[in-house]
Amino acid sequence: MVRLFYKFMSVLVLFTLVGCNPSKPKQSAELPDTTNFNFIFKYGVGAKMVLNTFDTTFTWDMVVDPPIVINLSLSKKELNEIYKKITEIGFFDYPDTFSIIIPPNSGGCYEEPYSSYYFKVKYDSVIKELWWEAELVEPKDKKAENLMELIMFIVNIIVSKEEYKKLPTPRALYL
Repeated sequence: MVRLFYKFMSVLVLFTLVGCNPSKPKQSAELPDTTNFNFIFKYGVGAKMVLNTFDTTFTWDMVVDPPIVINLSLSKKELNEIYKKITEIGFFDYPDTFSIIIPPNSGGCYEEPYSSYYFKVKYDSVIKELWWEAELVEPKDKKAENLMELIMFIVNIIVSKEEYKKLPTPRALYL
C-alpha cells in the first residue's frame, strides 16, 4: 500500500513538473534552439506577402505583376526576439481563426481593403496555425492589440533587411 502511494505521488509530481498539456511548447523567455523554430507569416491584402523561415524566402506582392520571391533569412537574435514576443502574447492559446466580435450599435469602423494575416509556427513538434481577417481599423481588444504588436514587430524586421530595400515598387496599389 505504501509503495502504491509513492508511485502515485511520483506520477503526480512528474505531471506537475512536466505539465499536462503536451500540445503547447514551454513558455520561456529564451529560444533554446532556433533550428527547432520556424514559421510562415503571410500579411497584407489577401495575405500575399510571405516570410517563410523554413526555406528563408520572402514573397513580395507586386499587385498587378507576378510576385517576386527573394532569399531572406533572419538571424538567431531576430528569431529569438520573435519567439519571445510569441510567448509573451500567449500566441499558442489563440484560436486557429481569430476574430473580434463587435457588439451591436458599437459603431466599429471597417477598413477596405483590409489586411489578412496567417501564421504557421512550428516549435519542436508543435505546429500552430492562425488566420485573422483584420477588417476593423482600430480594434479595442487586448488580444488583437497583442497580435498586431507581434505582426508589426515581424514586419519591422522584414523592412529593415537590405534584401527587402532592393525590391521594386509595385506599379499599382490596392484600393
